[in-house]
Amino acid sequence: MTDSPSESLLSVRGLTKHYPVTEGPLRREVGRIRAVDGVDFEVERGETLGLVGESGCGKSTVATTLMGLEDPTAGRITFDGVGVADRDDADRREFRRRAGMVFQDPTSSFDPRMTVGESVAEPLAIHGLDDADRRREIVADLLERVGLSADDADRYPHEFSGGQKQRAALARSLVLNPDLLVADEPVSALDVSVQAGVLSLLDDLQREFDLAVLLISHDMAVVREICDRVAVMYLGEIVEVGPTESVLADPQHPYTRALTASVPRPDPDQRGSGVRLSGDVPSPADPPSGCRFHTRCPEVIPPEGYDFEQDDWRAVMDLRTALAADDFDTEGVRRSASAVRERFGLPEELPDSDAEAVVSEAIDSLTADDREAARRLLAEEFETVCETDPPDLRATEVGHPAACHLHDSAAAESPRAESDD
Repeated sequence: MTDSPSESLLSVRGLTKHYPVTEGPLRREVGRIRAVDGVDFEVERGETLGLVGESGCGKSTVATTLMGLEDPTAGRITFDGVGVADRDDADRREFRRRAGMVFQDPTSSFDPRMTVGESVAEPLAIHGLDDADRRREIVADLLERVGLSADDADRYPHEFSGGQKQRAALARSLVLNPDLLVADEPVSALDVSVQAGVLSLLDDLQREFDLAVLLISHDMAVVREICDRVAVMYLGEIVEVGPTESVLADPQHPYTRALTASVPRPDPDQRGSGVRLSGDVPSPADPPSGCRFHTRCPEVIPPEGYDFEQDDWRAVMDLRTALAADDFDTEGVRRSASAVRERFGLPEELPDSDAEAVVSEAIDSLTADDREAARRLLAEEFETVCETDPPDLRATEVGHPAACHLHDSAAAESPRAESDD
């Protein structure tokens, strides 16, 4: 049974993966870790799509779920026009032949009791190639294609360097001549000195075998080097997607701007410049409401009726976030209002007198050890659309889509922080 005709080799719609949080002897579910929360993307035949984001954003869970190593909570994965969940046993076997995977750690991905040649040949045996001489011939050819020697087939994994093991892992993933290759952080465990060689090899193999590649990475420099398109992921959701050069040259989401600004620059005049993010990545067990990035965003939209400088507004939001998370040391700020302002980077007096009156009243409540009154006042007066309404992934002025209220017509008139780039 096929879905509606599509040029895409891989289509992912509404992919969701939640992990239950249980407690007690009866393992009663008390919550869920929302690792992946409604992800949509496609991988075209012969293209390389980069899925990029910070550690913990759900990238690897996307990979293991679409490869069938984990069952999705919801959503639909379609490969070559057929839903993966709709396949019978024979079709699932065919899917596994046509989709290969390279794991992050090349050391743990090999059985130390098997030679590299045996590991590379194992998929051939599983899929019915009984001729041992033919298997060895295929393995020798592939090892040489990835820059190793045919004689390396008789060596054990511990005899290889990390870069050599990752090359062998590439050979194993290609041994069945797949149409799709999922590479999960294929160079992050390697020394910088060998990363470029493995990336160049992966790019060459993609062209030689006409592979569709889903490259998962946290490194924008890696994505820039070999990806045709890039999808940016934050806390289980895709926030921007488009052609690599377009996204990296003119990112339309504040999180993407922060990622691109984090790439080291060789120019001494530009070192140290970049976008500073507040706080840590929130827990996927309790993601923020609205836009999930608003608790850290340097361009969060101020509320109507107040005139904020962006840095001052971010400082107020940091105070609100700390109060909402109950992450506040009352003893440390009880001495004076200036201690609160210093901790969160608030000026002695905000330029907007109305905003200053609200902040001063909230800080007075804090120094009186009434955190709830301060939290409630700030929440009522300074509510922003970024915390109330989840943004849709929509087209922007430059063409490629992003999920940010800065591109809503209603938000277009609000102040926007200037980029540090």
